[in-house]
Amino acid sequence: MDKKTTILTVIALMITGIVVYLGSNPTTTYAKILGIKNKNEPNQLYHVYLGGESLGLIESQEDLENFIDEKQSEIKKKYQVNKVYVPNDLDIVQEITYDQKISTVDEIYQKIQEKRGSESFTIDGYKIVIEGIEKETEGGEATTTPDIVLYVLDKEVFTNSVEKTITSFINEDSYHDFLNDTQAEIQETGTIIEDLYIQNNISIHKGRIPTGEKIYLTEDELSRFLLFGTIEDQATYIVQEGDTIEDIAFNNKLSPEEFLIANTEYTSPNDLLYPGKEVVLGVIQPQFDTVEETHVVSKKTVEIQTVYEDDPNQYIGYEKVKEEGSEGLSLVTEKHQIINGEITNVIPVSEEKIIPVVNKVVVRGTKKRQNTSSSITNQEVPVGVGSWVWPTIAPYTISSSFGWRWGKLHEGIDISGIGRGSPIKAANNGLVVQSGYTSTNGNYIVIAHSNGYYTMYAHMNSRIRKAGDVVMAGDQIGTAGDSGFATGVHLHFAIYRGMPYRGGVAVSPFNFF
Repeated sequence: MDKKTTILTVIALMITGIVVYLGSNPTTTYAKILGIKNKNEPNQLYHVYLGGESLGLIESQEDLENFIDEKQSEIKKKYQVNKVYVPNDLDIVQEITYDQKISTVDEIYQKIQEKRGSESFTIDGYKIVIEGIEKETEGGEATTTPDIVLYVLDKEVFTNSVEKTITSFINEDSYHDFLNDTQAEIQETGTIIEDLYIQNNISIHKGRIPTGEKIYLTEDELSRFLLFGTIEDQATYIVQEGDTIEDIAFNNKLSPEEFLIANTEYTSPNDLLYPGKEVVLGVIQPQFDTVEETHVVSKKTVEIQTVYEDDPNQYIGYEKVKEEGSEGLSLVTEKHQIINGEITNVIPVSEEKIIPVVNKVVVRGTKKRQNTSSSITNQEVPVGVGSWVWPTIAPYTISSSFGWRWGKLHEGIDISGIGRGSPIKAANNGLVVQSGYTSTNGNYIVIAHSNGYYTMYAHMNSRIRKAGDVVMAGDQIGTAGDSGFATGVHLHFAIYRGMPYRGGVAVSPFNFF
């Protein structure tokens, strides 16, 4: 047999063998011999979902992750990180599937970019949640402040920023003495911090954070947000000749305390300013509540109280000083609760009289002039000699002064440390024109005085005068409490020119005492 015949015979035998071999499953075996995958066989692939929406199938999860990391060089440069990861809501699920439509990692990457952009990619960092707390509105309704979510790359940026915020409200030395348990004992007078805490729950989660969110990189930036509620530059003011801290604060709807928090180089409202100095006028909006509980021992002047002796032979309006009186001095111990630098509650503990007060004694007329009118609005307001009587007992603590606080005008003063049930007195002769209850003021009374002045007494525990009653300076009208929108026992005392909330203008009570 020649070579040609031999080759043909071998080929024929091979073909015959193949046909015979393939007889049972010719399609499958033929595909294997040619190296072709059978479409009827399942493949091990990875299904990619973004926010629950299918983006397609890929052969390698690792290839996609590496591709994204390589493409996001700008993110690495911006945040000084070595690795960029897939979005947090990107799910890659391993599947055994017959689907032959396999996407490239570039195609999947482009789909992510089209739907979310580079902002959806993530980097290693920390997610911080400052939980909201339940508070009561002025309307008497319970509400919960919203949660605050922050992102940082370095946990210390957050912890250091929290400390900076806390020491905006608390003396830094006192803060560290409390932490280190090195507070000096009170010798005669002084203050020690008994407790210090953040009222909000704060959680810190390590993980991958989205680059599309605000990521705080520096303590200064985050501290500004925690204190002011924004990272925008605050308004500023150039000090003019003759300006005081109190004047600048009031004219810009700030309290002196808020001014000092925003301008930490000053420590007292009495600090001198110099012309040309730029100061910050930011309204404080703390993102968490710092609570400080203190034990305070102080020497307090006990102001002269006016005591009246009634003379029925003299008409109302007659007054004559019988004894001038003299101030006293007491050693007073109190517990203070302070939230974000503002005194919210004062609890009197003890009082040791050092110099007893001698009260002023005034003889006044009580004989009424004839008045046929029965209308409250036409009742005669009894006229005195113009002296004003402090409306509470002494000693006391002014927990909030007249002026702006948290962007709202506080139209009176809060007198604390007087104890629940202590007497509240009319500040001058007058006619009770309102006596009632609201969710904001609690038990309150409004008294009309001569020359268009009105006084308001709010948050009382009880009222013992009704509308239409004529009262004399020093007469008890109620008792101290914390009714309505109040954080502790105190009297909110306000003086108006004109009827409150009906065109009347609030004036500082300290103009009258």
